[in-house]
Amino acid sequence: MYVFSGLQWGGKIQTRKKGTAMTIKHGTISYVTGSYIEFQAAVLRALPRDIDSNVAHGWTQNGESLARVLRKALTPDNMPAGLPAEASAKASNTYPLSVDYGRSVEDGVKAGRYDLANSDITSRNFPTKRKGTAEIAVEPIHFNRCISTDEALRELDMMGYRPAELQELLAFGEKYPEVQREFTVVASGSVWQNRYGNRDVPGLGRFGSRRYLELFWFGYDFDEICRFAAVRK
Repeated sequence: MYVFSGLQWGGKIQTRKKGTAMTIKHGTISYVTGSYIEFQAAVLRALPRDIDSNVAHGWTQNGESLARVLRKALTPDNMPAGLPAEASAKASNTYPLSVDYGRSVEDGVKAGRYDLANSDITSRNFPTKRKGTAEIAVEPIHFNRCISTDEALRELDMMGYRPAELQELLAFGEKYPEVQREFTVVASGSVWQNRYGNRDVPGLGRFGSRRYLELFWFGYDFDEICRFAAVRK
């Protein structure tokens, strides 16, 4: 009979000393204390058994997001200690922002100092119903597969997120300008219908070393490198 101990599938487990287990996988040796194994077992026992199957499937397809949620719940300060603010944000994939919804889109674009910006990203095309200033945290959710905007929105909703909007994306690009050099970040909470009838959403990306603010077709299937900027409901 095979028993899953909460270590690593495919690893050989040998007893090193009382209260410690050794795992070997891909030539790497790591030691796991008995107390940590007990902790893993406690987490498994505490998991709710009445999770909707669709929600459970969504989490199994988004391991990075699941790990992030568990870290937030199980670590007191929600981020690794001793790191600068931007490095901590990157490590936890949670980017705190102060968003002024009254600022014009044009001023937000200017503040972001983008090398390239789509001229259709304007206050007229992307009005907001939100007012005042708010402290939020944007999380770039990585689905790790090619995914349509509609599918991404459904999964974000099941995970307890809403899609970020343009004003939030602009604040994100201004405060964390290097993130878009690593991957494309889309704000699917703001949609504009262009003169051809196509719906577009704003996003941040790069051409070589140049940062850009661009529009993406809503019906586009985004590849696995893309992230969807999201805010907890």
